[in-house]
Amino acid sequence: MKKTFTVTKKDAEARLDVFLTSNFKDRSRSQLQKLIKSGGVVVNGGKKTPHFALSEGDVVTVEDEPSHTSTDVLVPRKDIPLSVVYEDDDVAVINKQFGLLVHPATAHDTETLAHALIAHWPKITTVGDTPDRPGIVHRLDKDASGLLVVAKTKKAFASLKRQFQKHTIKKEYAVLVDGGPSNDEGTVNLHIGRKRNSGRMAARHEPREGDKDAVTHYYVEERYPRVTLLTVRTETGRTHQIRAHMDALGCPVVGDTLYGLKRAARFPAPRLFLHAKTLGFTHPTSRKKLVFSASLPPELEKILKGFLKKRE
Repeated sequence: MKKTFTVTKKDAEARLDVFLTSNFKDRSRSQLQKLIKSGGVVVNGGKKTPHFALSEGDVVTVEDEPSHTSTDVLVPRKDIPLSVVYEDDDVAVINKQFGLLVHPATAHDTETLAHALIAHWPKITTVGDTPDRPGIVHRLDKDASGLLVVAKTKKAFASLKRQFQKHTIKKEYAVLVDGGPSNDEGTVNLHIGRKRNSGRMAARHEPREGDKDAVTHYYVEERYPRVTLLTVRTETGRTHQIRAHMDALGCPVVGDTLYGLKRAARFPAPRLFLHAKTLGFTHPTSRKKLVFSASLPPELEKILKGFLKKRE
């Protein structure tokens, strides 16, 4: 079936794959990217790349609507370690390790949390918005670690999704930043949008079309020589929200080679110092308030001890 869209001013400068994602809400961006690359989508009659920036008036034609194929089916991976903090018939709470993607971003990603989840709980393959995100309600960056809640039933998925949409989920992170904010606590309320032709997000005082509101609260836990340990609480869950907001404050996250590139050499770190340490939500069935915590992984503890020695 052929579908045609005319780009309005609201969607001008949006990436082609992002634009399609907003119009095909039951499909993942990776599925749409594959469709674009295969030639199933044209702009003004010509083939484009997924990151092509649209302009007002462009005509986007989807020659063949994306559908689930065998390439979208995840292969269970029992060999991927899975740290389960809590589980019952409805939900599971996972402590995700550093370096693990939450779900496939491309067809070549075969080692993700999603692959591990279906190996442990095969029935969750029918839970979620798309087959490549079984039970997954929210994400953490590949280079971050910490707590994630996974839905094991459709009812639980719907409940958790509503809680995230209403910003009632408690999410706290341990974040070490280069330098530090001038105040011991504060709030960053800057809209976030994708930088054109870039893998980075931009935090802006004056929002552009397509930007989303983002609210981040921070509290100083400890000040070390030239770095500061923060507890960060997010109200919203935008892509790279903490990283972009900390960079906007002038104190990028230690180990961040994307946002803190110019300052990364000051404090070489083996990984991004961003860990989801606290997660709280209302149980979908019992309606009880549940709160979980995860201590810093050893490699982050080692980084902290190094700065503690410098202070002494």
